[in-house]
Amino acid sequence: MQGRTMSTLRRVVAALALCLAGTFGALGQQTLAKKPYNPGWKYTSYKQHIDVNDDGSRTETVDYSLTVLADSTLKSSSQQTISYHEGGEVLEDVVAYTKKADGRRIDVPDGNVQVTSHNGINGTAPAFSDLKDRHIVFPDVAVGDSIVLAYTLRGHKPTFKNHYSLLSRYSEAEAYDHAELVVTAPKRLGLRQATYHLEAPKVEDVDGGRVRWTWTYRNTQPTDYSAESDIYQRAWSYKDFPSIEISNFRDYAEIAAAYEEEAAKRAGVDERIRALAEDITKDSKNKREEAEKIYRWAVKNITFAGNCLSGGDVVPRPTATILDMKMGDCKDHATLVQALLSARGIKSSQALINTAAWYELPEIPCWQAFNHVIDYLPDYDAYLDATSTTSPFGVLPPQEHGKPTIHTTAYRGIERTPMRGSSDNQSDAVTDMTVRPDGGVDVRASYKFTGEMANGLSQSFAEWKRSPDFDGGQRTIQRWLERSGHKGSGGYDGIADTDSATDAFSYEMHYHVEDYLDTSNPYGVTLAAQFPAPNSIADTAAAAAVDQYPHEFLCHGDVRREKLTITFPPNVKLLAVPKNVHEQTALVRFDANYERHGNTLMVTRTITDTTPGPVCAPDIVAQYAKIGAAVKKDAKAQAVYQPR
Repeated sequence: MQGRTMSTLRRVVAALALCLAGTFGALGQQTLAKKPYNPGWKYTSYKQHIDVNDDGSRTETVDYSLTVLADSTLKSSSQQTISYHEGGEVLEDVVAYTKKADGRRIDVPDGNVQVTSHNGINGTAPAFSDLKDRHIVFPDVAVGDSIVLAYTLRGHKPTFKNHYSLLSRYSEAEAYDHAELVVTAPKRLGLRQATYHLEAPKVEDVDGGRVRWTWTYRNTQPTDYSAESDIYQRAWSYKDFPSIEISNFRDYAEIAAAYEEEAAKRAGVDERIRALAEDITKDSKNKREEAEKIYRWAVKNITFAGNCLSGGDVVPRPTATILDMKMGDCKDHATLVQALLSARGIKSSQALINTAAWYELPEIPCWQAFNHVIDYLPDYDAYLDATSTTSPFGVLPPQEHGKPTIHTTAYRGIERTPMRGSSDNQSDAVTDMTVRPDGGVDVRASYKFTGEMANGLSQSFAEWKRSPDFDGGQRTIQRWLERSGHKGSGGYDGIADTDSATDAFSYEMHYHVEDYLDTSNPYGVTLAAQFPAPNSIADTAAAAAVDQYPHEFLCHGDVRREKLTITFPPNVKLLAVPKNVHEQTALVRFDANYERHGNTLMVTRTITDTTPGPVCAPDIVAQYAKIGAAVKKDAKAQAVYQPR
């Protein structure tokens, strides 16, 4: 359920959920029967009651009992956390105890409770995150016992005035004997709801012009999500789960307006902002360059911290506070960038987006569908996320590609951020290997990238070059070779000169490996570089293991090209080289070409993936499996030589 108390346990459950094999029948009639999945604990009861006030604030009461079913979950089950926003909520009436299997009650002692607060010193308000955690360790918990936790969160102000929304779901990986969600609210708020994979709620009129919705849920046989292949990342849909949407926002335009009403107050231009913007953009050739300098300055100088859009206060902090602290959450970054752009006469809007694996919005408009804020510049049709250190100007990080978004300053309906496909994401690796007569090899390699690989690598190399540990890669290469059982040396050359993330990046390597090949005996040479290229074609062979996947999954196109040239010494004779490979599906193509010139072999491999993304249908997995099988087979190919 949406309740935040179980976050720690759920993370552990994903790691603990194992697919259990069944028992064998009689010899000669063996059948493998799969045991029902057991996560090692269950909710015997989970009740969440929410009373909504006239202004949209709410009082939430949570009361649950969790029974431990296996030794493997004792530790995780006996530690629970209540998280809440101290700026807008008060935690009251906490009851916590262990209920032994024989009915005895053991209350949690005060010493078993640890409070983590983000308050400032000397009683001052928190600078950025107002989240407060109460960690509770339950005493004397054994298999068969239950931990019982109840508490009330009293909200003294709404997230958005006169509005209330809730986006809640039950995980089918969790076992519930009985769960209940009750929402009571004034009729005048006009809440609407949608329910999926649950019985329709019981709806009742209650005293004081209020209405009550009651949902119930039971799940005695949870689903083992860990049994699904982890080669693919599932694209989640709100309608896939037992889920509930309830809100009085009429549409997403109203959510945009509600956020803008609060955020616009903080994006004004004062003398400090005007002077800073002038200083940042001096010597710029045009407005676009000014915008890029402002974005880069914010990324470099303002640290990302805080809780963005997770409830609590959605009002960005004053720009003076952000500048003084040189720190801010996503709302603060977006607001500061917007103010600096405005000071230079550059139009922008903040935009709400979700960074998780959700690529649709709920049918009932809920602000919880968004957890992040970025900027949009209409004059350049460019999105900016100043919290991302690996995104050049006008480029969003991968988790924000193809996402639904709403602009808050100039709402234009539900839009989508741009995708990046095979024409944007390309990698080229060229390796020249010369084999010495004694079997040692001398190698020179060059790598070029555009798109996502360039973004991440350019930032990593820029940070590495600035660090005191930078030695040109000598230790990195030596240690890699040692882990492979080889002696050798080398270094990096021609690292593209950049001080931040770029959309095109390149570097080179040189290295020598002693006794790499045996030139005194006939030998089969695996046709791959000692150092695998980033974004290696060989990585796609993993897809061969999975030819079916039941859900939509995340995908995007790219092009990977690798060229390997091996020149053998005159004391050996090249006898045989592999055959060319060509495999193609509707969306993906793999080619491997082998060309021999005397004792020199040139290998060229290419994968072109034209899947549009960001979400692929389940049947596309079969295409990846077919290409993966071809790559896997080709990776086994060898060139054969013998001594002369």
